[in-house]
Amino acid sequence: MRRTLIAILAVVASVCVVPVPSAQAARPDVIHGGCFLETVADPSADGTQVGVIGDLSVTRTGAIPTMPIGATVSCWIEVDGVEAPGTRFSYSGLGAQAGADRISYTAADSQIVAECQSVTFADGTTQALPCPAPLGPFYLPPRSVTELLVELFDFADALVCPALAAVVGTYGPVTIAPDGDVYLPDPFALGINPFWDCPPYITP
Repeated sequence: MRRTLIAILAVVASVCVVPVPSAQAARPDVIHGGCFLETVADPSADGTQVGVIGDLSVTRTGAIPTMPIGATVSCWIEVDGVEAPGTRFSYSGLGAQAGADRISYTAADSQIVAECQSVTFADGTTQALPCPAPLGPFYLPPRSVTELLVELFDFADALVCPALAAVVGTYGPVTIAPDGDVYLPDPFALGINPFWDCPPYITP
């Protein structure tokens, strides 16, 4: 299942490839992947969500041949269009960015919660996706990007899994195991579990 998630991430992340105008290049910089969010309801505090926010991304110049480019990706939560305090974190790197942080925020069921993202490239160009971001053009990432996403997925486990293990328990339909594995309802036996697989990994 873990490798299936990597494949899904590679495809879904490619949806988030958005051209960014650049004064330094004829073609715009691009980002594959981006911010992610994993939260569960805190049973001890009504309306509070706890979990992790983070980023898994690859950034490239638009020039041919494409080259890695440094970037800082910022991720945060908005509730009804207002930034939730303490939920903004940034992750930087040359050609690849990865990281995760624990967050908590409060929102009523009637409120709209959205994860937001902005990117600042090393050449000075910026990108701010609408929040929440709509589906954009579909670009299947090259094999090199997919392989790098696999490596980033491995790195993210070291950051995400301890945070998930710290909130072990059952929260409505979601169960977090002591090792950080996340299980969701699977009434049609689609094989989606564990939704997030932490070490030791479950093999098919």
